[in-house]
Amino acid sequence: MASPIEVILIPALMILLGFFLKQKSILDDNAREILTKIVLYIALPSMIFINLKDAYISQQMLFLPILGIIVSVILCIIAYIYCRMRNHSKKTAWTIMIASSLMNTGFIGFPVSLGVFGNEGFLNALFFDLSTSIMLVIYGVILAKEFGGDRREVIRNTISFIPLWAVIFGLIFNVFNIPLFYVAETIIDYFGQATIPMIMLAIGLSLDYGSIKDYLADSIVVSIFKLALAPAIMLILVSFLNIKGMAFNIAILEAGMSTAGNSLVLAVQYNLDEDLMSSLIFTTVVLSVFTLTVIISLLAG
Repeated sequence: MASPIEVILIPALMILLGFFLKQKSILDDNAREILTKIVLYIALPSMIFINLKDAYISQQMLFLPILGIIVSVILCIIAYIYCRMRNHSKKTAWTIMIASSLMNTGFIGFPVSLGVFGNEGFLNALFFDLSTSIMLVIYGVILAKEFGGDRREVIRNTISFIPLWAVIFGLIFNVFNIPLFYVAETIIDYFGQATIPMIMLAIGLSLDYGSIKDYLADSIVVSIFKLALAPAIMLILVSFLNIKGMAFNIAILEAGMSTAGNSLVLAVQYNLDEDLMSSLIFTTVVLSVFTLTVIISLLAG
């Protein structure tokens, strides 16, 4: 079995490759957008569907999105108190609150969960990721009210989110035991296998450290919230609720993920502090290489 360092080193090096290709101008933001669209519309839905349609769904999996939402809300409150203490503006406060509470349960959480715990870990991560999707909708509605925007657009974007439909159809095929023809299953499986490398390259292409020196204090604090406090809170919750097994492992692992990339989408869409959000994402992604290694070591032990 691979060591925790080796498990984290694989996605870290793939992300670093994307970052290197961007710095050398071999790939640019246009390439990142294309990769992201392929992942969101083809590869990731295929990976979700093919793994979910024949999976055994345990009762404890159903608790995972609820636990994710609870931790996100707690982190948002803690970040709000921190922003009040720092006398941050409303725009800055919302940037920090979102960055502190939205977890990268998909783009980084999926490959790490799969690499550490295999298909069973990935399936549990799928259910945990529903919490991030729900929080994105909630934040979209709140930000539309606070900063102006169309709430109906938030709902439309959610309904048209293809990975969510992959979960729905995967569950339908699972519950009703619907067979899939060999050709269709093989094609979907091939597309699904391309997911992880494309995700890692897209993350590397999206990293930008240019503004980190201007937001170092907030970046460090948010990193502590995301990478240390969040898994600690989750550990308390799962222990109190007597959740065990793979659901226990994935709940803590996913809680320790970096800030979600979709946080930057919200920052752009609602005119929050984009430079600060970029700094927070970059810092948490880089530092998560070390903190996730520790978490994986403890869970594996």
